[in-house]
Amino acid sequence: MKRALLLAVVVALVALTLSAQTAGDNRPTLVLLNAKVSPADPAKPWAEAVAIQGSKIMAVGTMAEIRRLVPDDPKFPVIDLRGRVIIPGINDAHVHPGDGTVAFRPSIGFDVGWPEAHAAIANAIDETPGDMWIVGTLGPRLAADPSITRTQLDKLGPGRKIILRSFTGHGAVLSSAAMTALGVNENAVDPPGGWYGRDESGRLNGRVSEYAQWALDRRFYDLASDDELVDAARSFSAEALQYGITSVQAMPIGDQARFMKAWRAASVPLRLRVINFPMTPDAPLVTGARGLKWIFDGTPVERGAAVRKAYSGGGQGRINFKDIAGPIKRAREANQQLLVHASGDETIAKLLAAMNAISPTGWEATRPRIEHGDGLQRDLFDAAKRLGIVVVQNPSHFPFRGAFPEGDYMLAKSIVNAGIPLAIGSDGPLNPFLNIMFATDRPDLPAEALTREQAVTAYTATAAYAELAEGQKGKIAPGMLADLAVLSDDVFKSRIANLPEIRSVMTIIDGKIVYQNL
Repeated sequence: MKRALLLAVVVALVALTLSAQTAGDNRPTLVLLNAKVSPADPAKPWAEAVAIQGSKIMAVGTMAEIRRLVPDDPKFPVIDLRGRVIIPGINDAHVHPGDGTVAFRPSIGFDVGWPEAHAAIANAIDETPGDMWIVGTLGPRLAADPSITRTQLDKLGPGRKIILRSFTGHGAVLSSAAMTALGVNENAVDPPGGWYGRDESGRLNGRVSEYAQWALDRRFYDLASDDELVDAARSFSAEALQYGITSVQAMPIGDQARFMKAWRAASVPLRLRVINFPMTPDAPLVTGARGLKWIFDGTPVERGAAVRKAYSGGGQGRINFKDIAGPIKRAREANQQLLVHASGDETIAKLLAAMNAISPTGWEATRPRIEHGDGLQRDLFDAAKRLGIVVVQNPSHFPFRGAFPEGDYMLAKSIVNAGIPLAIGSDGPLNPFLNIMFATDRPDLPAEALTREQAVTAYTATAAYAELAEGQKGKIAPGMLADLAVLSDDVFKSRIANLPEIRSVMTIIDGKIVYQNL
């Protein structure tokens, strides 16, 4: 009898303990009330509150529904958002984080000629010690000017290390001292996928393009110390969090293993996916990086995007690799997601044909991506859909649509309507709300403007899909990661001109408030 009574007491205590644990497990750790919560399903009504439990979203609903989950504890964290909009954390699907290399970066106007650029560089030379790098950015006029060579730079600053890069990231001019410092000798041969500019005598003229440029960029970025890389990671993360960016899909130009090491040392909360960006077709892949990116052409600004119809001034661009099947096969054989910078319609047509020739099926599982996709024209939609293509666009490029020939370039709405997944990455200004403005206000092509809802979805849910993470993030729904951005203004209703001014007043990652400016 006593044994039976003791057993009953033990069972009761165990039951009470389990009940208490279950009750504790069912309690949120943070509640956001009085908000406008962007619905995970556009067909569903907007919610008013969110309950977070640990790193995940516990519940989404009305004020009354979520209030019932709040424990009877005056110290429990409940935040009244006073009607502010909550969206899923922004996921920048295509970004090149800045480097930490110490250099003087003169301000060269975006639309200036050589006399103005000459003066800016001359001032930089006067203001800096002789061993400091000078790195400038050239706008459209100067980036397309073939007369700017190392001869001009050497005259400006004899012995100075000067690099002038195109604002597009495609094409640069180096002084003789900069070339020497980065290991380029007069007998350099063109690397796979890139080339050196030469004068009529065959001598290097300081101009570098595509993989010849990025190989040198990598060497330059790798001049940064470990501490400088850590500082750069922290600076980048701090800026991103203010925009409500919670995830970035990064394609660092510098050594990717060092980049990831610095990111870990920086201990920043921003979620990071690093994508392999090898400088040669046979370069080893980096442990910890996911995906394999190739650049198959340039941009229309320097007439480097390969197009089927000639540019107004002549020429049809060029595809960087003579045989694009090799890089494509490497991604497939390594079971890596294929990411291809393909801007022109000729490039995209050749890419889709090569993928189909390698295998007409089996691509969908890895979701091959076309970065930019400016030349994905209507006659290529069916092939892109069959191969499971995801397009990652960069709306800040839309204002340069006029650099292409006449035709269906920089489509967006039509791509979405065709059922091709479309995500957004910055590849330029990091501000996602500036990019949403470019995506939804298309004076160049009004019929291709996305709605605000489509643009936000492209920056969140579809960006997660583009990295095969749609089951974890990109929507505000129970069970998803609690990555959220509370906005300073309603991105869905704000005046179009005010969009670039929107910021996150509270950024949450993994259920924790990592930035706040309420």
